[in-house]
Amino acid sequence: MSTHAHHAYHDKVKVTIECTKDERVYIKMLAAKAHVNLSELILSYLRIDFPRKPNKETLEAHQEAISGGGIECRDLDDFLEQMGVNPRALD
Repeated sequence: MSTHAHHAYHDKVKVTIECTKDERVYIKMLAAKAHVNLSELILSYLRIDFPRKPNKETLEAHQEAISGGGIECRDLDDFLEQMGVNPRALD
C-alpha cells in the first residue's frame, strides 16, 4: 500500500445504516448489479446533494458580476437574444 493510499484510508470514517435483512440483501444486489461496493453505491446517490467548490470560470464570472461587469438583461427574451438564441424558438 502506498503512503498516499494508506493516508487516504485513515481519513475515512465509518457510517452505520440500520435496515432490515431484506433491505440489506436488496442493497447488496443493487451494488453488485452496479459493480460497486456498498459505500460507493450509497455515496453515488448522496453526492448529488453534496456542496461543490465552484470552478475557476465560475469564480471569475462571479467576481466580474460583483465588479459591475458582465451583461445586463431587461428580461428573459433579452437574455436569450444576447446569448444568440431566438426567444420565439422556445414557444
